[in-house]
Amino acid sequence: MRLPALLLALPLSALLIAPAGAAATPCMLPALLDGRQFTNLSDPQYHPTNPNAGRMVQVNFSGDRYVLQVLGTPLTVAGTYRYQRLAPHVGEVRMTEAYPGGTSRYTLLLTCLTDQQGQFVFTQHDGPVAPRQRQNGGRWTLQP
Repeated sequence: MRLPALLLALPLSALLIAPAGAAATPCMLPALLDGRQFTNLSDPQYHPTNPNAGRMVQVNFSGDRYVLQVLGTPLTVAGTYRYQRLAPHVGEVRMTEAYPGGTSRYTLLLTCLTDQQGQFVFTQHDGPVAPRQRQNGGRWTLQP
């Protein structure tokens, strides 16, 4: 049974989108990801059964494609993406990846803490690695 993306993303995304308080520093996500590089670190505490929990990845975006390298491993995968900035501090990246063993489809919901760093919610809608549908969070850093 496939779970609707909204049901998977809602619990963590509600925490990310909620204002942190009046003293929060305004930040802005990039308008485009083309030519940008992110380093993402998954939270190992959120979902211990996630095979990528605690891993750091580097993602390079070019045109409508990306290359993701799991740092510290030989694994490099590529795919296509669609990015939309939903608000100055919230963005969504829909990704389809040619992963070993099959195609993986997932969404990254981004929120910024500064213009170069923030938090993400990873929601896998379908993929070859069990569990096929899963969710975790972590931190992203936009490289200069």
